[in-house]
Amino acid sequence: MTMSIPPLLLCLVALLGLQSARLAAQSAKDDVLRTGQAVFDAMARRDTVELKRLVHPAAQLIATAGTGDSAVASVSTRPQFLSQVATMAEVPLERMWNPEVRISGGVATIWTPYDFHVGSTWSHCGIDSFQLVRTGAGWQVTSIVYTVVRPAARCQPNPNGPPR
Repeated sequence: MTMSIPPLLLCLVALLGLQSARLAAQSAKDDVLRTGQAVFDAMARRDTVELKRLVHPAAQLIATAGTGDSAVASVSTRPQFLSQVATMAEVPLERMWNPEVRISGGVATIWTPYDFHVGSTWSHCGIDSFQLVRTGAGWQVTSIVYTVVRPAARCQPNPNGPPR
C-alpha cells in the first residue's frame, strides 16, 4: 500500500523550507553588518584590541580621493590602520546607511554610503566597500576600499542628520 502525500502538505513543507532559507540568509547578512558596524564602534572607542579581532591580519585599507582618471589611492596595512586609530587626537565617528550586503559562502561584501567626523567636525563622506571572509573567529574584514569626497556639498546627506 502506497501513501500519497496531499499536495497542500507538499506546498506547506516547501514554503516552510523557503522561509527557513530566507531567515538564514537574513541572519548571515545581519552578522556581516554587525561586523562592519563593530569596526566603526571600535574605531570610535579607539579599541585596537577589538579591531585586531575584527580586521584580518592581511587586511588593507585603500582610500581613493579625486575624480575620474585623477583619483589617487593610498594604502594602509592593518598595523598602520591600528596605529592611526590609536593615535587620533579626537574621536573618529564613521556612520553608514542603506548598506547593501552580498554573501556567497564564506565571502561577503558591504557597499554603503558613509560620513566621517573627527570629534564634532565633519571631515568627509563617500562610499565604503568592505570585503569580509568567514573564519573560525567569525566574519573578518580583509579590505576596506573607500572614496574620500569633499566638500560636503558633493556628499549625500546622512538620513540620520548630524551626529549627536
